[in-house]
Amino acid sequence: MKPIVVSKNLGALVAGLAVIGLAAGCAGQSAGSRSAEIVLEDLRFTPNRIDARVGVPLTVRLTNRGTERHDLNFPSLHMPGLEGVEAILEPGETRSITLIFDEPGTHTFICSLPGHAASGMTGAAFVSP
Repeated sequence: MKPIVVSKNLGALVAGLAVIGLAAGCAGQSAGSRSAEIVLEDLRFTPNRIDARVGVPLTVRLTNRGTERHDLNFPSLHMPGLEGVEAILEPGETRSITLIFDEPGTHTFICSLPGHAASGMTGAAFVSP
């Protein structure tokens, strides 16, 4: 699986996923990578925050424990060919994605299915330099 570079650069137009996990701590897999887990369920992401570092791969495991489809979308970013949606998961589905952010800052993510973000299915990736 190729990592996804997450960027705000207009020339690059790259976005990421969805997906982003553990406020309680992204456990490091090795010195050069990190991991997190996010559960999508009942119109919420648990946790709804992930911490990342610029240039350090972050593997995020997404699990849909709800009864509806959900996705992970970074509205201010764009991943070529994916229209900003990083992962669409059916009920019971699990998928892992790897993100690499190239800019520090706070990057909001949502479930872009109708009414889900408005009902509180939102979160953020906090990316440090």
